[in-house]
Amino acid sequence: MTPTPTTLMNPLGNSEVHILKYNGMSNKNDVQDQFFLTAADPKDGNLEDRLNEVINAKYQAGFLKPYNYVSGYARLQRYTEQHMSSDSRQRILNVMGTFRPTFRDVAQSLTDIDLILVEESFERLLLDYDRVFSAMAIPACLWRRTGEIYKGNKEFADLINVPFDKLRDGQLCIYEIMAEDSIVNYWEKYGNIAFDPKQKAVLTSCLLNYQLQPGEEPPRKRKNIAMSCCFSFTVRRDKFNM
Repeated sequence: MTPTPTTLMNPLGNSEVHILKYNGMSNKNDVQDQFFLTAADPKDGNLEDRLNEVINAKYQAGFLKPYNYVSGYARLQRYTEQHMSSDSRQRILNVMGTFRPTFRDVAQSLTDIDLILVEESFERLLLDYDRVFSAMAIPACLWRRTGEIYKGNKEFADLINVPFDKLRDGQLCIYEIMAEDSIVNYWEKYGNIAFDPKQKAVLTSCLLNYQLQPGEEPPRKRKNIAMSCCFSFTVRRDKFNM
């Protein structure tokens, strides 16, 4: 089994990522077993080398794939059709029309390996925010550009009354916990800075909906399920400006 190395640049930094293409693996199960072994017991070396080794094994096993943002936009469209007025829906579509074609053009110009490395950089970002979220007592979460929440802290879960595990892997979207006017406000503000390199953070306000679980009554101290909040969101861009 001979590895053929390909050197690429990490989209969120200057470090190199070496993708090894292995020839001779007998079947898919062998490659996946190799990934699990590598992840459990990487070879000695510096942190970056060990991380690259795990990335290589994960890629070969087929566990590291470009994210399907088309399905994310389709999920958003279904939500707006089922839960929002036609006027609010049209305002969001107008915003989408200003930045989604640019995202699409950039994505189509990238190779599969580029898109995979973008996804790997996103996973590294999730790991970085593990430390950030654990060190702060302020409700916080991290979501993709299509709104799927992939990381959150216990304080945010308590704030909106959802199980902590639901704040991962896109089970919940940021717009699904906002009131209608706040959803429109968020997308319009996001559209204003999506491709403006001079701006990356916005401070605004919103109404968050307290998520009542099946059969649950609103807490006595809470007059309604909408909570008025101030919040800020920060856009993290990669070298492709996505």
